[in-house]
Amino acid sequence: MGLPPREQKPIWGYPPNERVTVHKGHFLVFGLLIIFGSLLGAFSSVSFPLAWGVNFFWLGIVVQQVGAIWFGMWGVLAGVIFPFFSNKAAGAPFLVSLAYLPANFIQGFLPAWAFRHYEASPRLAHHRDYVVLVLSILVADALGALWAPFIALRRLHLVNPETVSLFVLGWFGGNLTAGLVFNILILRVLSPLVMRSAVFVRRWWV
Repeated sequence: MGLPPREQKPIWGYPPNERVTVHKGHFLVFGLLIIFGSLLGAFSSVSFPLAWGVNFFWLGIVVQQVGAIWFGMWGVLAGVIFPFFSNKAAGAPFLVSLAYLPANFIQGFLPAWAFRHYEASPRLAHHRDYVVLVLSILVADALGALWAPFIALRRLHLVNPETVSLFVLGWFGGNLTAGLVFNILILRVLSPLVMRSAVFVRRWWV
């Protein structure tokens, strides 16, 4: 059974004769995403902790993924930077946050890429938009959950074979649960407003 047709009006691009450039609004959004992500990530790390910045319900994933869908690389980069601050609040050393960087990158980049590549609407107007959202965050969170404990924490000798599965499940479950609940809600409610604003990014930077 095929997916419903795409929205007729293009979302992820501009007419050939329309010139757009980066402006100060993008930098403001970038800074706000880092602040909000740091606060939400730190709150989760303190309230639902496991260890080393891993927790059972990480609200920072919402900033990573929704921010990347709406604001392209501004959101992706903010999602890579703010965990350094939120993890510090949880007591995780800088080296651990650095080792998490590829996981945090893919968790924001993959949903943003999927929405642009498959021309899904952030408004979640059709069934296919939900399919793209759920599958992209599922894959992104799974890759992050495999990288962080198996590659980052194991190489730093911070977890042992007996506990690594707990960290995989904690990372994956904590991100996926928060993401499914809040990503859908925020995208449904706020996307119409954001998409009419001057800071909505239809490509990757503008």
